[in-house]
Amino acid sequence: MTYPNQLNPNRLDQLLPKVKQAAVDSAECLFRGELAVRKKGPNDFITRVDLEISERLCGVLPKLLEKSQVISEERKSALTADPYLWIIDPIDGTNSLVYGFPLYAVSIGLVLEKKPVLGVVYLPALGELFSAASGCGAFLENTLIPGGAKKPIRVNNDDSLDKALVMAETDPYFDRGKNPSMELIRLVYERCVDLRISGSAAVDYSFIAAGRAGAHFCRHLNPWDYAGGSAILLEAGGSFSLWDGSPMPFEGKHSSLATNGTLHGEMLEIIGSFLSASPSAVP
Repeated sequence: MTYPNQLNPNRLDQLLPKVKQAAVDSAECLFRGELAVRKKGPNDFITRVDLEISERLCGVLPKLLEKSQVISEERKSALTADPYLWIIDPIDGTNSLVYGFPLYAVSIGLVLEKKPVLGVVYLPALGELFSAASGCGAFLENTLIPGGAKKPIRVNNDDSLDKALVMAETDPYFDRGKNPSMELIRLVYERCVDLRISGSAAVDYSFIAAGRAGAHFCRHLNPWDYAGGSAILLEAGGSFSLWDGSPMPFEGKHSSLATNGTLHGEMLEIIGSFLSASPSAVP
């Protein structure tokens, strides 16, 4: 399908700086006032910052691109026929923000026909700004360093789990006594160098893109969790999929796998064995 304003690499490259600036500007509200924390559910928080960033980005992003609409974790709305879809998580890792743990991010992804074409992930506490657009490369810069250079990033070359650092999620909103994620974490932990849990898929995908880890897996992810990071990961040479190896659908909640590409087969093998032994692990 072709659209009159179909994005090409040159146009994406022109759009990306505006999206990066929108992410950085939106996070300024972090430094004003109290967080005003309240609960959405068990072990699940929302703050004033989540809502303010969401409102700002929902207002700004459609103005940057014709025939585009926005879905935010904090503001779901009915989809229109517009072909371009901004999928945002105003703060991916809100629990980390609440507890002062610095691995949380503003995540923005642009999707066309269920394919990510642009992504920005901004870690305000660290100043790290990851970005990518299809055909334009993936990059990392630090906003805390005046005049800091934008550096290209690429996935690492780890070709087996025994050489790899792996990132996982605990599925913290699930019944702790029956959580099957713990068994899969154990199986992967037995074969990798070590495990890390940041609490943010956007952060983890970006870290894999930058070569800091080899894989990430999670039992439950929504599109706003992975839309921004997946564009960066793919442009940096990585891979991501459902647990059966099929493409992520960018709708609904699903189990996901992201890797440097080389590790994808080995991770799918472990997940497949886990699912054979625990077929009810994925609803």
